[in-house]
Amino acid sequence: MSASLKNFFQDLQNRGIIANAANLKNFYQLEPNERVVYLGIDCTGENLHIGHLFQFIQTIRFAKEGFAVLLVLGGATSKIGDPSDKLRERPQLEAEKLNHYYQRIKDQITRIAIRLSVAESIREVNFSPLESFYSDDPQLLSNIYQVLKINGKDNTEKK
Repeated sequence: MSASLKNFFQDLQNRGIIANAANLKNFYQLEPNERVVYLGIDCTGENLHIGHLFQFIQTIRFAKEGFAVLLVLGGATSKIGDPSDKLRERPQLEAEKLNHYYQRIKDQITRIAIRLSVAESIREVNFSPLESFYSDDPQLLSNIYQVLKINGKDNTEKK
């Protein structure tokens, strides 16, 4: 069991960030190459909001503990816009507006990461955990790369 992961988890609990958890034994036994955290942000507006920032700060905490970060911006949910008015059906966002929101939020995240001096740990891309998890299904892995718009060989963003 990793004492550092146990201390990290207990710190998150003490801060009120985590209330419940399952499979803690598995979490504490993660090998360094298995430590990955995912953050998905829907680009439904021009700016990050407090919910985005809270999740982003927690992601930074994981990055500082040696976790690889898988950050995904956009996606299908972004296309249906801001969910704040639950009494109306949300219109689908136009591609141009969605691309504008994506670029604005990407720029904001980049500025925050640079200011927090964790930019290098977030920019470094390592898909080996994803690749090992789906190694028995190369077609599914290929589909995931297609959805993420990445190439498994060069690990670069593609729009």
